[in-house]
Amino acid sequence: MEKKTDFKSLTTKAKIGYIWDYYRFHILGTVLAVVILFSVIHHFVSYREPLLNVIMTNAASGQYTSADGFDSFLDAYGYNKKEHPISLSASLTFEERDTATMDTYTNYEVLGTMMAAGGQDLFFGNNYVFLEYADQGAFLDLSTVLSPELLEKYQDHLIYPTIDGTAASYPCAVELTGNQWLQNNGYYEGSCYFGIIRNTEHLDACVQFANFLLEQ
Repeated sequence: MEKKTDFKSLTTKAKIGYIWDYYRFHILGTVLAVVILFSVIHHFVSYREPLLNVIMTNAASGQYTSADGFDSFLDAYGYNKKEHPISLSASLTFEERDTATMDTYTNYEVLGTMMAAGGQDLFFGNNYVFLEYADQGAFLDLSTVLSPELLEKYQDHLIYPTIDGTAASYPCAVELTGNQWLQNNGYYEGSCYFGIIRNTEHLDACVQFANFLLEQ
């Protein structure tokens, strides 16, 4: 029979070694549980609902694109950056149809899932992918939220969807070329399209941003 260790007679160092040898898994498990608990608490305490959820496909900087460019919009409308953050998804890229790779098809599925799940507000893109969503009726009728002055300013750059082979009578997006805000923040090097997603839950903020963007 193994002789029972007299714990009280051990030195401090030996006591620590003894506890570690026999209870290290319990200790590690407890520490891990505490770390996870504090992480969950921190997440819920610090989480703020985004003011806007933005999708940018084929953004110039790809996955490294920063939402910092939206700070000027937040400042212009008096939003607190910490209380009203902008969520930007800009990692999806799409080649043209005739040069599409497997990554393009994968990204197409990811984008489709994001759009179907809802919760998105603004959409930027620069090729057929954006226009396909326009033709599916994914974007809001801009004539219902923009001023007649802005609509007139961009009358030659408005995008009208073609649904079931018939051109719709409402503008759902704007083609932007040389937009100062986009250029200043390096989001797109050339032209791109911009639209408000039809089922947005943040319509007021979307309209504010649309006015901010189109008045540049």
